Amino acid sequence: AAPTSPSKRGGGSVRLRPVDGAMWARKCGAAPQWPSRIKVLLQSFMTAAVGLAVWQWMSAADLGYLDLKRPQSPDVLCLSEWPLRHSADSWWRAETWQDWFSYREDMNTYVRDNQCTGNVSSSHAKCSSANVPLYQMDRNLGIPLGLDNYSWRNDTIEIYGHLFLWMTICLWLAVTVHDLALLTVTKKDYIYDLRGIRNNFRCCNLLYKLLGYRCWKRLFRGGGIRCGQKRWCKLPGKILAIPLAPVFAAWAVASFFFILCPVVAIVFLIYPVRLSRALIFLNCIAVGIQGVVLALHSIAFVSSVEERQIYAVTWERVSSTGMTCTCGCMYPISQGRCVNLLIIGVMVAYKSFALAFRCMKGLRRSNWANLISVLFPVPLTVYEVAWTRPDGSAIQHRVGGQPVQGEMAFDAFALMDEQIDSSRTTVNLVPCAVSPAFEPTNWSTNEVVSYLTDLEMPQYCDYVQRNSVDGRMLLQLCRKDLLSEIGCTSKIHASRIRGKLGTFDEASASRNGGELADNSRHSTRKLSGPRLTAFSEVTQEQRRLEYIGCCGFPCRRGENGNHFHKDSDGETDAEEHQTPSAVGSSTTPAALVQVEGGAKDAENAEVRSRAGSGEQDPS
Repeated sequence: AAPTSPSKRGGGSVRLRPVDGAMWARKCGAAPQWPSRIKVLLQSFMTAAVGLAVWQWMSAADLGYLDLKRPQSPDVLCLSEWPLRHSADSWWRAETWQDWFSYREDMNTYVRDNQCTGNVSSSHAKCSSANVPLYQMDRNLGIPLGLDNYSWRNDTIEIYGHLFLWMTICLWLAVTVHDLALLTVTKKDYIYDLRGIRNNFRCCNLLYKLLGYRCWKRLFRGGGIRCGQKRWCKLPGKILAIPLAPVFAAWAVASFFFILCPVVAIVFLIYPVRLSRALIFLNCIAVGIQGVVLALHSIAFVSSVEERQIYAVTWERVSSTGMTCTCGCMYPISQGRCVNLLIIGVMVAYKSFALAFRCMKGLRRSNWANLISVLFPVPLTVYEVAWTRPDGSAIQHRVGGQPVQGEMAFDAFALMDEQIDSSRTTVNLVPCAVSPAFEPTNWSTNEVVSYLTDLEMPQYCDYVQRNSVDGRMLLQLCRKDLLSEIGCTSKIHASRIRGKLGTFDEASASRNGGELADNSRHSTRKLSGPRLTAFSEVTQEQRRLEYIGCCGFPCRRGENGNHFHKDSDGETDAEEHQTPSAVGSSTTPAALVQVEGGAKDAENAEVRSRAGSGEQDPS
């Protein structure tokens, strides 16, 4: 619920008024999750806008796209009717579809049947010297006619443009459904990961086998061809696996585009929430492959003029019989536009594959899923990320002494979803002091006295020294409003004591023997460290009520088996659902944060012993 307070207006009606300190959305009167939904809708629309922009650029070819120095035929061709590209209104007529089939089946017959009667001034002109009114250039380019035969390569750019458009629209729908489902209470647990898809959609296993990858891998490893209970041709199959790899790859791509993707898209219409993440991944892979093919095709365009797509530049003329004729010349697309196509293909492939890799976290483990449309800034102080197993050994896919993530441009949460126990873990992010001496948890009684002296409150120092109040106890007193135990009865003084925690003056600490002489409160973490230790407070009650999963919800429908078992007293077994930190242990109950560099080995050992004994830290 939003942090609000009741206020009576008029005849006893109660209106909820946002209290001070509430987030901006509550102050504006927005309901919970609605700002997130609006942002998701806007951000996901940007995905469709990219595909729309690519399609618009590819389909809006004009005179500036062509290499006018290379006409494909020397003479001007005049016809009674010349089909133009992308004249959307004409496609509603049946005659247009008949013409579309006729000039593709037999171009020479189409040109002969649509010859312009009478004498036309442009019919005897050459394409290199034809005089054309400038105002008639404001029209769509035409279909290249008058060549020996129509080639489908003259529709290459349009085919790519329409594929990008429809695939991007499908991706936009899947991203919108996926992210809106993650923001809801009733739908966010029903998005399947790979395990859930295998268990609930058995046809997907058959589609995966249809790709042929498993068959080729079995041949490559010497498994041979299985026939009944025996395997044949083990050695010949292993020898033929490498030369047959292109055949298997072509079959896999064809079946992926024409069987797997359409079937998943149709099933998505029936189960939009459950298959949204899988459709995003398949769509991104499909668009990425199209981008790679477009890039390779553009390289062929650049290297050879004969491979480029041809357009017709047309204009109207009146013949001697009064008939309006359309004359035109054919030109290939220019080299500069081919380079633009190459850049578009590379960028589309890069962005699509990057989006597919982001989606793989949720596909591997549904409780590690993330929003697809929204990106968040990660503070550089997180790096380098270092965390270990509960026993202090290196995690899976890493060796001892090696950071989990040391590259600042890559995922700070890498490998958290690839561990053996990642289906039962989540992540807690808490701020901690750059230096242990700035962390109130680590203060001794003398440092608490120095802190109160720095706040010009020496009247409480006797109580602190008499009761041996250290930093940990001071935090507990602040949290439970028990500062009166040290003689602080003033609410103003209590507010100052709470508000200044974490801003301990360096000069005061140095005067009182603190270990802050070589540190600064405003310094940032070095790239190679330092690695510190801190805790986030997770009480037994919180662990008992904890929900494991993406954004804090259980992922029962993700088929990871994260059910909450109850013991004989009806209590939820919290010990099996432990929480790691982004820079802490993967399964410690109190989210052990390890940030190496400034902490000593003895401090690390003390932290592990506290975590193992279940001792809670009030920081």
